[in-house]
Amino acid sequence: MGFSLWSLFKASLLGTNAVLVLNRRRFLAKYGLENASNMGVDPSSRPLQVQAIGFLQAVQYLKVPVVICNIVVIVFELILGGA
Repeated sequence: MGFSLWSLFKASLLGTNAVLVLNRRRFLAKYGLENASNMGVDPSSRPLQVQAIGFLQAVQYLKVPVVICNIVVIVFELILGGA
């Protein structure tokens, strides 16, 4: 598999899918990444954790575009034959 924009797109789509399937109550709550207001400490003392929580919450808005991109990738791989 060569390095191309198509491969980069598929890899980023795979990573986005991985973040989207994380369940907030079951998985993220164990690590304190459920909600920034429920951290129990001042958010300014943990800026990296607050940014991670913000990222995980922002990715949840990408569900519909990611599903569409998944369909496009599957169709292209079926038609063109994936390597």
